[in-house]
Amino acid sequence: INIGAHDGQNDDPLFEYATQAGAIGVAVERDPERCERHRQALPNVRVACEAVTPQNVLALMGELVTEPPTWVDVLKVDIDSYDCPVLEELLGAVRARVVLVEANPSIPPPYQWAMLHHPELWDFFNSFHSPEEVPIRGCSLAYEVDLLRRFGYDFVAFGGHDAIFTHSSVREAWHPLRPPMDEFDCYNEAFIAANGIPIGKTRRWFFEMNDTQEALPEIWAFFVDWMQANAQRLFPFALRG
Repeated sequence: INIGAHDGQNDDPLFEYATQAGAIGVAVERDPERCERHRQALPNVRVACEAVTPQNVLALMGELVTEPPTWVDVLKVDIDSYDCPVLEELLGAVRARVVLVEANPSIPPPYQWAMLHHPELWDFFNSFHSPEEVPIRGCSLAYEVDLLRRFGYDFVAFGGHDAIFTHSSVREAWHPLRPPMDEFDCYNEAFIAANGIPIGKTRRWFFEMNDTQEALPEIWAFFVDWMQANAQRLFPFALRG
């Protein structure tokens, strides 16, 4: 399952796996030209060519939504907007051995932050010439760790913009490592890209502020102030420590 599949080749971490394994499945992409290139590159994968939301994602999965839940090898979500609400809907309906999800690296643990669904959020994000300027995208690593833990997944790796989780049923495959990994250690060792948030603020929230109750209002104020300055509305988001 590939949510935010682009053309199935460029900048997609599942392309090598899909070609070598001859994988079948479902890809979701909203851009018609990319959809057509995806069909040509990976003809075994069914492409749902429309915008995904938490409300329609299960319908787009079609035959993969079953009772009991279908097992798939890989689930990827990368839509640069309300990623975690879409992911949560999928986790309740399918089981994946590996989950790959884009994380907003600018919000460090332990802060659980996520953009929620709004029908205009993706278009707003896409209106910027440089998406790296936009902080209101995706969800934080800590939010993802908490969400996936509730569905039986172990956190195993983080780097750049991506976090990887595996289902607890495949822990033996990691021997001698013992998942889940510590998100604080992984974040501290990772390369952190700035997504519209000054790196100084990310460092302050991670290294300098020891009281989450002091940091939470500062993080909340940053996002509200940014949206008031750059958007015509306040898009919904979740934040907890």
